[in-house]
Order: sequence, then C-alpha cells, then structure tokens
Amino acid sequence: MNILPATPAQHPFADPDRRRFLKSVSAGAMGIGLADLLALEAVAKKVKTDAPAKQVLVVYEEGGISQMDSWDPKPDAPLHLRSPFKSIPTSVPGTHFSALMPRTARLAHKLSVVRSMTNTTASPSHPGGCQEFLKGCAFNDAEAWPDIGSIVTELIGSDCPQLPGYIFCPGANMPNAKTTTGFLPAHRAPWKLGTKSLGENVAAPDWKVHSLEPVDGLSAERLDERSRLLDKLDRSHSAQTAFGQLLRKYGENALELLLSPQVQAAFDLTTEKQRTRDRYGRDHRGCCYLMGRKLIEAGVRFVTVTVIQPPDLVGRPNYGKPNGVFLNWDHHEGIYTNGPCGGPQGMNNQERYGLPHPVMMPSLDRSLSALIEDMDERGLLDETLVCFITEMGRTPTINEWGGRDHWGRAMSIAFAGSGCPGGAVIGATTRDAGDVTDRLYTPMDYAETIYRKLGINSHQALQKPNAVAVNLTEGGNPIRELFA
Repeated sequence: MNILPATPAQHPFADPDRRRFLKSVSAGAMGIGLADLLALEAVAKKVKTDAPAKQVLVVYEEGGISQMDSWDPKPDAPLHLRSPFKSIPTSVPGTHFSALMPRTARLAHKLSVVRSMTNTTASPSHPGGCQEFLKGCAFNDAEAWPDIGSIVTELIGSDCPQLPGYIFCPGANMPNAKTTTGFLPAHRAPWKLGTKSLGENVAAPDWKVHSLEPVDGLSAERLDERSRLLDKLDRSHSAQTAFGQLLRKYGENALELLLSPQVQAAFDLTTEKQRTRDRYGRDHRGCCYLMGRKLIEAGVRFVTVTVIQPPDLVGRPNYGKPNGVFLNWDHHEGIYTNGPCGGPQGMNNQERYGLPHPVMMPSLDRSLSALIEDMDERGLLDETLVCFITEMGRTPTINEWGGRDHWGRAMSIAFAGSGCPGGAVIGATTRDAGDVTDRLYTPMDYAETIYRKLGINSHQALQKPNAVAVNLTEGGNPIRELFA
C-alpha cells in the first residue's frame, strides 16, 4: 500500500537536510523515521463513534497456562489427573475459578471467560499458538499474515498522533519473534518498548525506553537548534502544500514524543501513586501490566502486554538457574512443586521452565485483578476491550516428571470491557478439561471479535500489493456471547 507520493519532488521529506534532521531526533522504529511513522499512522480512517470499543489491550502470558489451574477448575476429575488446588466460588453465583486466583475470582462479575477455545495446529506448539492469536490466521499461513494490531491500525489508524498506534510492552521472546506485518507496510509493525528478546526487566530502576533516547551527542540545546533549522527548511514551496503541512504536523509530534513531559510520563511508572504501584506489584509482571494501562490511557489504539519474567526477579536462592531461565508457563516438569521445576532441565542446570504454577500464579492474580479494577475505576473499561490470552492449554494428564505438556484441544481465555457481559462463562469442557463439549471457538473467532468490537466490518477485504483481495480472517466468526 503506497500512501506517500511516488514522486520524490512532491515529498517534503525528500530534502536531505530535513530527512537527516528527522532521522537524528526520531526513534527509528521499524527502520523508518518516527515522524514518518506517525504521519503514515494518521492517514488511515478513524474508528466508528458507535463502536463498542475504541482501543484494545491484549495481555499475553507466554508458555501455556493450565486451564485446570486457572479459569476451568475440575474438582471432579479423576484423582490422578486433577489439580491439587481446589476450585473456589467467585463473585458470580455458580461460577468457580482455581484457588490460585482468589483476587480475580472476586472480579468475575466484570469478566467474560471462554472455556472452549482450541488451536487449529495439528500439533500444539508455542510458535503455532502464538501466531494464531497474534494474527487470527492458521499457523501454516501466519508468517505471511499481518498481526491483528497491524490490520487494526491499517484500517482505522489511531486517535493518538503522538504515539504509534500499535505497541508491544515490552515485547519479548515468542511474540517478539513471531510478529510480522505480512503484506502490509513495515510501519504497521508494533513499536517494541523493550530491546532484549529475553529477560527484559521492566521493574529494574534503570529500565527505560531506549528508542526514545536522543542519539549520542544530541543535547537538548542542539535539538532546539535543529528544530529552528527545520523551521527554515519548511519555508520551501513543497513544504507549504497541504501534504507538506500534514507531514510537518507529525514531525512536530515526533519531537513532542521525545521532549514532551506529558508523553514521557506515559512511560514513567514513578508518576503513579504508591498504592497503585503496590496494587499492581512492583515486579516485572506488575510493571508491564501497569504500563499497558498507561498506554491505553494515553490513547494508543492497540497495546499488547507480553510477559516473560527474567531470572533476576526472583532474588531467592535455588529459584531458577542463570542459563536459559524463561520463567514462563511452559511447565512440562514439576508444575505443582513449591520451588524450581524439576526434571531433566534442572538436572542439566538448564532449568528452562522456571517456576511452577503455584509460585507464579499469585503474581498473575494480583496484577490482572489490579488491572481490571484500575481500568474500571478510571472509566477505561467502557471503551477498551481487554483480552487475556495464552497460546495453549496443558494436558489433562500429568507426565512422569510431574508436569503437564502442550495441549491445544481445549484452553481458556478471558475478556473484559467494551460491552462484554460481566459474569459470563462461555463454552464447556470435559471432566478432565481435555476436550471442548460446547461452543468451540478458535483464534480466528477471537480475531473477528476484536474487529467487530472496534466497528470494523470483518467481511471487508484487505488488498495485497498484487491487488488480490483477502478476508481479515480465515472463516472466523465473532464470539456471539460477547455481544449480548
């Protein structure tokens, strides 16, 4: 899709001095100048005013959370299969969550839980499940398909010109590797706040959005001097055209992103009240969730919070190893132990699967419940669709190492806000949580739900560069119970 004029002389950024200036003060996100990015972002249409949602916040917990130990407890499962953690009543009569989620259980009346999700991959895998949920497209075709967030910003743009419309917070590991813009332009990729593929600790005192740092040697005084130079360059004939004025506006927005205290505050957790920080938690997960809320509050259209905890969060002896610790939910070993997961990885000093569910779940329960409460109190849930996802479930059986393996035939996800009915439990699974028995849904249906909530006609087509029209998803349908 060519949005910029094809003739260089018509493009105000064609002036080499002007372009050099913008490159020197912009983040260079996705390989293009941030001013260019923001200008292109705003060319798309705005969201319909009568749409249920104006924004989307996706919380993606990597590794595959056990459905039995979260949203779909099975106290009547055979003894050798069931979780040692009981089910507990929630704020919705008749609905139970795992005892590992007591704070979230008290907010069940604000949530819609889908217990009948399934992956379409023949063999459940992290790349397959991740790509299907990132894109709403079958795994086999996902590499060439744009992210849902990329499609959203391509079709309806963003109401926050100071920031990119699609942001990863911070962006790590599997989603960091599997995100693609497919056949859409490169500027539709998510802007990643982090710089490391693994182990990014947003809770570290010195953590910052490095792409917002001016290049070496560019002080505030020099930046101001170059801004005055830009004013001179903008007196050219080409810069006075309507398109030139548009690009000038978004060049100023790029400068505002770098210099504005208000914009910088969106990335500064210290501006939050101490009790808010404590409620979310001051660990990596809590800081990621809180940053997600701040970006939604700043007006970003599509925010994806990606959580994979770095090993230095633990701070306790014998918890995790320095070589390859992911601290995600991929608990093939020791899923219920009260310490590091055991098994071959631990024996080889490569404890890849980190800490087990009962050690990690209190952190998730605290941060997720804080996010829902906080967004509700601030009025953000009215027009924000919050999606809580993980790429797969876990097996009904417990393996020889005391863990649960990959399972795509049944899993749970949850929604809140933008008209999703509070207290809803959608779908059902077998006694062992292994198979869907009622209202089976797929990641394609999940994607269609997001589009419909944003007022996007999911039956419309996207046009590839070769002029071939393609649907937004492969035969998906919105989850109808979320529109009751």
